[in-house]
Amino acid sequence: GAHMGMLAVNGLNRQPLDTLAARIAEMGFNCVRLPFSVQMVLGNGTHGWEDMLPPNPSWDLKANPDLQAKPALEIFDDTVAALARHGLLVILNSHVSTPMWCCNGADGEGLWYTSEYPEDKFFKSWAFLAERYRDEPRVVGVDLRNELRTTG
Repeated sequence: GAHMGMLAVNGLNRQPLDTLAARIAEMGFNCVRLPFSVQMVLGNGTHGWEDMLPPNPSWDLKANPDLQAKPALEIFDDTVAALARHGLLVILNSHVSTPMWCCNGADGEGLWYTSEYPEDKFFKSWAFLAERYRDEPRVVGVDLRNELRTTG
């Protein structure tokens, strides 16, 4: 998902985003928990999220040529929009700070802050997303942090 190194939801290499969203709704689901990393939101350079490299277009976005030149956060926006268009509710999930597979007791990601992304950046990422999606009525909730645990 968007919380891992590819910085985009799984499946975009195999199906168009709209097809994925439609299929989720057709299967009878009404809500999607959409994970992200703090780094995807804030970026890792001097200009914020615009500095983030896009997901690998030849692999991660193979089935979505319209997304291939976009930064990760804009792909996340398109994902939220596609889910909403198909009547799905969205719960934003701060899964990790640094993009990676989650979770173990030694990954340093057990709390809402890390050495690389201190508490102020965690709050900044949530403030940014709250502002960004405040007018999208289908974004109905947040999961402040995935699986709190010891940080090892």
